[in-house]
Amino acid sequence: MADPRAAAKTRLRRQRLLAGPVGRVLFNLSWPLSLGLFSVIAFNVVDTLYIGRLGPEPLAAIGYCFPIIFCMSAVAIGLGNGATSVVSRSLGRKDFCRARIRITDTILFTTALSLLMVGGMFLIDDAVYGWLAVPAHLIPYIRQYMDIWYVGLPLLMQPIVLNGLIRATGDAIFPSAIMVMAAGINAVVSPFLVFGLWGAPDLGMAGAAWATIIARGTLVIVALWYLWRQELVHILGHNFEIFFNSVAEILRYSVPAFLAQVVSPFSSAVIIRLLSSAGPDTVAAYTVATRIESLILVPLFSLGAGISPFTGQNSGAGQPERLLIAENRAISFSLIWGAAAALFLFLFGHTIAGVFTTDPDIQAQSAKFMTFIGLGIWGAGFLYVAVGVTNPLGYPNLGMGLSIFRNLILFAGISLIAVNLVRLPPEQVILYTAPSAYILAGLTAALVTRWLIKKQIRAMARNEARPIDA
Repeated sequence: MADPRAAAKTRLRRQRLLAGPVGRVLFNLSWPLSLGLFSVIAFNVVDTLYIGRLGPEPLAAIGYCFPIIFCMSAVAIGLGNGATSVVSRSLGRKDFCRARIRITDTILFTTALSLLMVGGMFLIDDAVYGWLAVPAHLIPYIRQYMDIWYVGLPLLMQPIVLNGLIRATGDAIFPSAIMVMAAGINAVVSPFLVFGLWGAPDLGMAGAAWATIIARGTLVIVALWYLWRQELVHILGHNFEIFFNSVAEILRYSVPAFLAQVVSPFSSAVIIRLLSSAGPDTVAAYTVATRIESLILVPLFSLGAGISPFTGQNSGAGQPERLLIAENRAISFSLIWGAAAALFLFLFGHTIAGVFTTDPDIQAQSAKFMTFIGLGIWGAGFLYVAVGVTNPLGYPNLGMGLSIFRNLILFAGISLIAVNLVRLPPEQVILYTAPSAYILAGLTAALVTRWLIKKQIRAMARNEARPIDA
């Protein structure tokens, strides 16, 4: 039986989002998510760390796996972001029945879609490995890992969506807590299955994939239980006649959000393909650098994700002036964090690389990648905040466009031109395009976001606010 006290807490969180001090509300939404995202990214970092101990070839192989994994995850992130926008606005308007319907239909649709993707990935995986220019001797390592991922895809996608749905209620602590729990399970189980400790099967790279599936499956069970207690999911007696209407509304925001997410792993795949010409060691070095980059970006990504339900609920309640305050706070934090991150990577990049590999050449290349990437971290913060604001404001295509601008045009596009037409070494090109793309896209994103928020404020003042669900 659902707990009425839990439902009352949902209503209380809504009031805090609408009336609490903006800086404190954003902090409360973001810091738990940062902890949770550190845990999510720790899945990949732990896998990289353990697999790196198996040798340089498995380490290079996992570098080719990550763009594929991130593309599949982008589908779930897009669904989660789209559903978060729809659900948070419904809660902002006190339409709890509609929010419950949209949450339930999102869960059902994610399950069906992930099952379809399982078959699809097995059909196209050879073509994908060929496009990535994977060396033949690395294919067996990749199959060890990715074949398990494909089978477990429903349990790998659902946690991402469920966490977004919980955050839409204004609760940032619980989804982060269960992500930490799942990361802990993964970290403990992985070495047993990778190295065959204490009589466990010695599965190598496949063991890391199985550990991830076990951990995320546990997360799914706990997240579903939480939503049921909050009276926000209701399978039995659910009205399936409106399922397709729900899916259409969710996809309206999810598809642009998905495209905004998928351009990042796609651009990473392009970069990996370019770096392949420089050899497996360069791919391995870039893999280590991007794993550390993903950890450094967590607070900024969390800020962008946290500002999304804040934007949705305040916009739905007719309070766009609070969004301008939120943007100012977000920009200030991005600048401070970016400066600190750049200094940290410059001072400790080589030491960090040494944790993942004992090869001195890979360590040196990885440290150089980290140093240059760190110069553009603050621009990534501007970009993530803009994506988090534009979707719930009712402009999902703008968020998608900003991501395409950064990843496909400024990063992958210019890198392709510099390597294939100008004939510059790919490892040198990436050093400059990675931070420059963040900076230019971030500045553009900040200007676009400020213009949209002021437009909302002017429209509200004239009592002509644009309808969110038009």
